[in-house]
Amino acid sequence: MNRIPIFVLLAITTLHCNLLEDEKDTATPKAIYIIVDGISTDVLQSTPTPNIDAISAMGGFNTAMTGGIADGYSESPTASAIGYNNVLTGTWANKHNVYTNGINAPNYHYYSLFRLIHEQSPELTTALFSSWTDNRTKLIGEGLEKAGGVEIDIIRDGYDLNVEEFPQDSGWVQKVDTRVATEAAEVILTEGPDFSWVYLWYTDDTGHVYGEDERHRASITYADSLVGLIYDAVLQRQEQHNEDWFVAVTTDHGRSLPNGFGHGGQSEREREVWFAVQATNLNTHFDSAHLKHVDLYPSVVYQLGLDMPDTQRSELDGIPFIGPVLTSHLSTRESEQENVQLIEWEYYGMRDNVMGTLSYSISDEFSRGGKDEYVFIAEINLSNEQYEWNVPDSLALIGFEFQDKNWIKLLLETPENSSNIWLGLTP
Repeated sequence: MNRIPIFVLLAITTLHCNLLEDEKDTATPKAIYIIVDGISTDVLQSTPTPNIDAISAMGGFNTAMTGGIADGYSESPTASAIGYNNVLTGTWANKHNVYTNGINAPNYHYYSLFRLIHEQSPELTTALFSSWTDNRTKLIGEGLEKAGGVEIDIIRDGYDLNVEEFPQDSGWVQKVDTRVATEAAEVILTEGPDFSWVYLWYTDDTGHVYGEDERHRASITYADSLVGLIYDAVLQRQEQHNEDWFVAVTTDHGRSLPNGFGHGGQSEREREVWFAVQATNLNTHFDSAHLKHVDLYPSVVYQLGLDMPDTQRSELDGIPFIGPVLTSHLSTRESEQENVQLIEWEYYGMRDNVMGTLSYSISDEFSRGGKDEYVFIAEINLSNEQYEWNVPDSLALIGFEFQDKNWIKLLLETPENSSNIWLGLTP
């Protein structure tokens, strides 16, 4: 047998790897996220979900936090519409202003992903597949002037209002979800929208009716089969077209103990959600203990290469879990020294002496459609993971009011990402 010289084999292998990398670099980026409502992590992990497992195998799985900062200014109920909007806007409820499923007065100045795409990349095709019409009409605010007149290219929803086709008997939510997932799979396969949101409701319905018994688990397995239907369409698109698909499956909240009938509180189990993600470029943040629901938004922004205005980016409460990232988990705590705040963060970089900047704003004009001016605090070495700031006394008197306290905004900017947090000051 003639042997191929080792240097030839190495050359062939290198060429093949380069061709694969070149193909990915030229592939059209696509993004889809699927919310499967109301599934606690422990129940998910003890229930057969082969399709969610298959997605995780192509990227990763990790738990995350929802409900805002516990006992802090952004804490919010762990309820459905709030969870959807956390993901949809990349901000907590103190900003997007959705605190109940009634969705009474969303603050549309914090752009949904659909509005961001509509304004910054209108050439991209968007799609919504939902078993709850309010997701489009209220959370996204499609067509509303105050929500930017956003238009969605492909819409498959309204079934919760169609009582003629879907009489609201004991099994109607499952039937609606089946329609939603079937249409999502068909559209993805034939049209391949650039960005899609799929919402499935049935698992939360069974949790409220039965608790976390075998019927709830059966609904999770059924929902997984619908996820598989959609994922099969994605895989076919990848095989038949030169496309790079980012796929994320998540839930909107956990469930309360002891039986899982409810949710909405601040228990660890209700605040814990999860991500199953297909992506080739998950970063260190995805595997950290600081993953958050709001991190999905900037991850989609990165995947689609969206040109996000700095004013919007500085308001995001999330950190991308794909692509390059240097810091996360910005926080503050009082020092033992009077008027000194310890500003802390987690550094993901490999080198020392990578610099970032800290600044603050005393206003919250952004929430009213205006612009906040930031004042420079210091240039900082990110690898130190801490900065001691001697806070001027005057800031406690001129910050903006929220929940009977004065606040200022802190912004940490790095060469790869930014983080923000509010600091409460007592006059």
